[in-house]
Amino acid sequence: MRHQFGGSPADYAAERVGNQLLLRPGATGTAWTARTGGTQITDLTDLAGTPIAGLTADSDGAVAFMGPDNDTTSLYVDFGYGRRYCLTAVDTGVRLAEFIESGGAPGGWAQLDETGTIDPGQLPAQLDWIVASTHGAKGDGATDDTIALQNAINACAPGGVVYLPRGVYRTTATLDLKNGVSLVGSHANMMVGPGMTDADYPCYIQPTAPFTGGSVIEIIGEDDGQHPAISGEQRLVNLMLDGSQLTGSSIDGVFAKGNVQNVVMDNFTVRQMPNNGLVTGEAGGIFPYSWRLRHVMIDNCHANGILFTGNTDLTLDDVQVIGCWAQGIVLTNCTNTQLIGCRTEWNGSHGYHITGAWGDWQGSGGMQMTSCSTDRNGQHGILIDATGNTPITLSNINTRRDGRNGGAGGGQYAGLAVIGATVPVVADVISCYPGVDDAGGSTNSPQYGARLSGSTTVVLGSATLHAASAGLFDDGTNGSVSLGDGVLTTVGATTSTARRTRPRPGGDLGIYAPSGWGRFWRAKREAAGSGLARIVTLGGSATQGMYASNPRTKSWPGQLATTLQGVYGDGGSGLQQTSLSSTILASGDAAALAAWTTAGAVVTQTGTWSQGGSKYGPGVNYLYSETTGSTLTFKARGTSVKIYTVIGGSTRAPMLYSIDGGADVTVTQPAGTAAIQVTTVTGLSNTTHTVVVKVGTATAGQYVSVCGVSGENATGVVVHNLALAGARSETFGNNATTALNATWNGGVDFPGDLVIYTAGPNDAAANTTGDAWVANVAKWMKAVKDTGAAVGDCDIILALPHLGTHDVTNFKYQDYAIRGRALAEAYGCAFVDWWTIGRNSWQYWNSLGYWGTNAGTGAAGTDSVHLSDAGFAAMADVLLPLVAG
Repeated sequence: MRHQFGGSPADYAAERVGNQLLLRPGATGTAWTARTGGTQITDLTDLAGTPIAGLTADSDGAVAFMGPDNDTTSLYVDFGYGRRYCLTAVDTGVRLAEFIESGGAPGGWAQLDETGTIDPGQLPAQLDWIVASTHGAKGDGATDDTIALQNAINACAPGGVVYLPRGVYRTTATLDLKNGVSLVGSHANMMVGPGMTDADYPCYIQPTAPFTGGSVIEIIGEDDGQHPAISGEQRLVNLMLDGSQLTGSSIDGVFAKGNVQNVVMDNFTVRQMPNNGLVTGEAGGIFPYSWRLRHVMIDNCHANGILFTGNTDLTLDDVQVIGCWAQGIVLTNCTNTQLIGCRTEWNGSHGYHITGAWGDWQGSGGMQMTSCSTDRNGQHGILIDATGNTPITLSNINTRRDGRNGGAGGGQYAGLAVIGATVPVVADVISCYPGVDDAGGSTNSPQYGARLSGSTTVVLGSATLHAASAGLFDDGTNGSVSLGDGVLTTVGATTSTARRTRPRPGGDLGIYAPSGWGRFWRAKREAAGSGLARIVTLGGSATQGMYASNPRTKSWPGQLATTLQGVYGDGGSGLQQTSLSSTILASGDAAALAAWTTAGAVVTQTGTWSQGGSKYGPGVNYLYSETTGSTLTFKARGTSVKIYTVIGGSTRAPMLYSIDGGADVTVTQPAGTAAIQVTTVTGLSNTTHTVVVKVGTATAGQYVSVCGVSGENATGVVVHNLALAGARSETFGNNATTALNATWNGGVDFPGDLVIYTAGPNDAAANTTGDAWVANVAKWMKAVKDTGAAVGDCDIILALPHLGTHDVTNFKYQDYAIRGRALAEAYGCAFVDWWTIGRNSWQYWNSLGYWGTNAGTGAAGTDSVHLSDAGFAAMADVLLPLVAG
């Protein structure tokens, strides 16, 4: 367009002479694009439209012409008098008036009306947007806008925008989103928070019944006669889908299938759909590809939040799924995927589920999950059970209060669960923190911080795992589990601060736990709510509890029992054996005996009792008496009580027992070969019972021989401490089926799901060779694993107590340590060496107050090998990550 220049009173050719400007009629000049330099303008015409070569002033010196045909409104003229002067087109004012006049008119510039809004009819001309209302959509929450919205979508060319102004758009059938169309709303209600109502933010598509179709919006990439073979580039922005008015259970929010590429959802919300929030599937074996979800909320859908299958090259960024009735985010074979800053909360099942066959073909890949979190999901916070060979990598993950299980907790649920996965799972900077609901209801959950089961390869770098039952639960069925140095575990309520380092397969200092160890014990421990999980501990005085303030509760077996029973249930007191009796303790530990008697830890007695000379029964010792009326009094907690007595070839006096002051019950002691008789009393209350064992009418040589009394419940964890002061490896070593020692000490006749064997210091003091020591231990292991009906279904921890200064002559202990580690590898046992952990230094543990004294039980002392309460606690702390983790 050309604009007119000149013709105004100011537009003359003039020359400055002195202080005067003199008009120059007929002067010739040129037009330029700039005051200096620039380009000469030659595309000029006179007012009649005839091209002119240059500018010529008329007879009055006036200038008038038409500018170039490029909408130029200003230029510079030069009449050869030493400078250029700017000319402005004289028709600018007219055009400005015309433009102003077009404001608010169709095709004119957009103008706010009296309500402060813009007439939607003006927007397409300015922004290339199709406004839904121009196709008849009302957005009033009452009118069925389905056809109007679909017409707007159909009218939109690829790359265009269908805009939904503020309103509630009722639909009754699926909207088919075309290739390349952006569906843009005015606002996405991420959630309706406290104090807010739907009416406050009427900005959404609201499908209502009766509804035709399987989803509110569909995106199809399939050559089915209605859709293209390849579809893509759809956008859902600033938009919400509200399914609160729908009935039934089969309508999804968004459904896509086939070759649908490069879909973007941004500031997008789907809530209260009768089925899933977002779903994808295949068409002709082809799946959606390269989707991007940013700032997306899926809220209270009645099945899964996000159910994506085969979406390769997927990115989820700040995606939150909350309150869905089934799973939060389910990714099935979504290779080369990234999750960044996502959150799943309060979903009925798993928060995230990484599943399906992820494959190992060329071009396939795993996924990365970074800075994501969970909270109060009903089952696992994150469950990975995918198969294939592509690594799944997790970093900076925070799980919280998952495994609600309907408020009951338990259920073997975990913050992070890797179960049956063949894909390598690599996790680093992982945290789990338990808790109850905000209002204080429900049971502390999850049960585990991380649960590993039946998986091929799991690498756990650094983690802080705090959970109700165990921070880390590895059931021993995994192929390879690699733990980093920074795996800390904590058990119990949120207030618990007893953090422990989880021993790594291959060995922390003084600890060896082969990959797969513990599977039998952990399975029984986890089932302790419906059955009994049994631990048997064997060894010398360092296991029996000398010189703890109470050998039954403050020894390391007693402290293990307290911790485990607090988490998995009270299985009873376990065996109180006759080794804790005045007959056995009085000779060398009179001061300790007095303290333990006051503490109620010892077996009290009347009459005449002697210590048996054979290694019979549980605890490999017994007391016998042939004096009528002699008694032994035991304490046993549980709903059943078992009394263990030795019978032999000669005639035996009857054994009488009474419980809690009741009448004596007579039990015949049959004659025959040596054997252990077990008298079981059931139907008791779950309290601590006083059990009195009495010698019936007897004559010389008619003995009642008693090993001990056990209290047990039907469920929970029970710890039987069968240790004996002075015990050596040979004490428990006879595995012959005719013997009554090994088979009754963790073997088939008194089995444990976990057996912890600690003999060693007394062997060193007695100068037992390494060959003899390892042979004795191996015999006992044979009894436990494969004698009689034993099928190897128990776990063993072989442990060496701190030697202290118990052997300063023979120096055999290092040989036991070498042989013990080899035994552990040969038998698949765990191995704990407190001597190494204690720096092989009596002085070191002495500086920590770990050694005890019989003159002040429980307190720090200077004993050569026996411990204080603090020393026993230190031993328990080493074992707990193995036993409770």
